Amino acid sequence: VLKLLKESPLEVPYIHRDIATKEELFYYIQKWTQARHKGYPILYLAFHGSPGCIYLFKENGRETNITTDDLFKQLKGKCRRRVIHFGSCESLDMNGHKVNKYLKSSGAVGISGYTAEVDWVVSSVFEMYYLSELQQNQFTKSGMQAVYERLHKRAGYFTKELNFTMRIKK
Repeated sequence: VLKLLKESPLEVPYIHRDIATKEELFYYIQKWTQARHKGYPILYLAFHGSPGCIYLFKENGRETNITTDDLFKQLKGKCRRRVIHFGSCESLDMNGHKVNKYLKSSGAVGISGYTAEVDWVVSSVFEMYYLSELQQNQFTKSGMQAVYERLHKRAGYFTKELNFTMRIKK
C-alpha cells in the first residue's frame, strides 16, 4: 500500500519499519514524534490485533501484546496535527470515550481503525484509498471532517463492511 502511494501521482513519502518487540515500537514512536519527522504525520500501525491491543512477535516467535493504553502513554502530548491509524483487526473495539481520551492526551487530530476482524485484502484496498484521501486535506479538525465525509460518501460500503471507525479531535 505504501509503495503504491509513493509511486502514485500523490508521491506520498513514507518511512517503513519492521518491528518485532515492544522496545523497538516505542523507540520508533519516540523517533516519529520528533520535530524532524513532522513531514510524516500519519502513524500507520499495521499489526494483528484484538480489542484494545496490537500484537508483536518476539524473535522466539512468542506473541506479545501492547495495549492501546501503553501505546498512548508513549504518545502523550506528542501528536499535534497527526493521525494514528490502526491497520489491525479489532484494536479500536472499545468505548468511544476511551478513544476520545486518547485523542485528548496525545493531541492527535484523528484516530482511526477497525472494531472487528477484517479481510486483509479488502482492508488493504480501503487503506490505500483512505491514506490517499488524507493527503487531500490539512491535518486539522475541519480537514479530518472532510476526509470522514468523503469516506462515507464514496466508500460507505467499505466503512460498514470493515467496521471502520474514525474519531476526530473535538
